[in-house]
Amino acid sequence: MRKNIDWHKPCLIPELLYFQNGGTFTGSVSNTGEKEFRYKLSPDKKASDEQNEQEPEKTIKAEVWYGPFCYEKSTVENESAFSMDEQGRSEAIDWLCRNYEAMIPQQVS
Repeated sequence: MRKNIDWHKPCLIPELLYFQNGGTFTGSVSNTGEKEFRYKLSPDKKASDEQNEQEPEKTIKAEVWYGPFCYEKSTVENESAFSMDEQGRSEAIDWLCRNYEAMIPQQVS
């Protein structure tokens, strides 16, 4: 049976300040009889605009994979980047939720 996760529950995913200060967060969800859903959220920088010589834009990079192994021993199945603000953090969490739902098949009762 698939666990029902409230991805926006306080303390499940670190607050924005954690990522702004360079923190990387990984987590996983185990469902009996299914592959383990794993994810990583980390600060990242988009390439700078060399023509305008602007500073690189900071983003939150989200990555997901599944299986028993850590990030370094796995193949990332999907990734995306979100703005380094509260809206971007919320969008990253919504993105994790959608990937969790897509990667773990519904069981028919």
